[in-house]
Amino acid sequence: MDSSDIRLIKSHRDSYLPAIRLYSKRVSISHLLPKLSRFINKLLYDFGVGTALNRYDNSFTAYSSAADRKLYRKYSATDIFCNFGSGAFFHKKWRNYDYPGQSNYYANLQGIKGVHYAPIDLCAAELYIPENDSSVALIYSGHTLEHLEADAATNFLRECHRILKPGGIIRLALPNTTNNFHFNRYLDMGKGTNDNLRTQYQREAATYMLADTKNLSGKDINSLFLKSNAEPKLFYDLAAEHVSIKFDGSNPDRHITFWDYKKLIDLTDSLGFSSCIPVYQGSSAAAPFTNINVFDTTEPHISFYVEIVK
Repeated sequence: MDSSDIRLIKSHRDSYLPAIRLYSKRVSISHLLPKLSRFINKLLYDFGVGTALNRYDNSFTAYSSAADRKLYRKYSATDIFCNFGSGAFFHKKWRNYDYPGQSNYYANLQGIKGVHYAPIDLCAAELYIPENDSSVALIYSGHTLEHLEADAATNFLRECHRILKPGGIIRLALPNTTNNFHFNRYLDMGKGTNDNLRTQYQREAATYMLADTKNLSGKDINSLFLKSNAEPKLFYDLAAEHVSIKFDGSNPDRHITFWDYKKLIDLTDSLGFSSCIPVYQGSSAAAPFTNINVFDTTEPHISFYVEIVK
């Protein structure tokens, strides 16, 4: 890993690629745009145009693929790049892996199974990623780990360690649920905070961390906040006694595990990775990840990021 260019605080001005971005509410519901994006990326990437569809901010971006290709100068033409939980992501240089969509809309986002993405169940008991040992240069997984059971997430990261080259990097994007709990703690410190706002904040923080807390009453959620003193890890452990934290293949988008920097650092250290580095959107030891038209596009304002190095 070359960390000489990493900066903790990097302006997005420094991650600039020539691009045109269009916004429309139809982006997040269109069945045509994902197909158009894949078509352009497949046929026109080598001629100067790449595209990215972002259903989270309703944008469709056409960017300079010539500028994007420069980000891969340190990699060879045979290097392998894998995206797990790829969703609508499509890039000519990357291999997509994802759990098959359970709705017509999400299946359309993913494209054709076996063509645009390889189906994979990361919660499978005997998980095996069909890549050779020490063969993959970069791995990206955005907002996927929180949908996996804890043991499955460990197995997934263990498999990532197996397939990564020495010095290879896996970049993870995850929901910043810790901040949500900090906000609730600070809310209690402020003067004039009303009960309705407190209830709203607590419920949003709880359900973003653990989806099935939506079935708990406001009183029950408040009780868990008081018992945990709004400490996110303790809240999660207490809430998990009342709701399911099991993966449901018919509803794979549920958040069922809690992650923060410490948990990831401890886990990746135990799996043999050399380091786990906190980063921000657009800051990376691997130049391709600085293209924020393509990476870290899922709710970046409420996410946190790490890069794990083999």
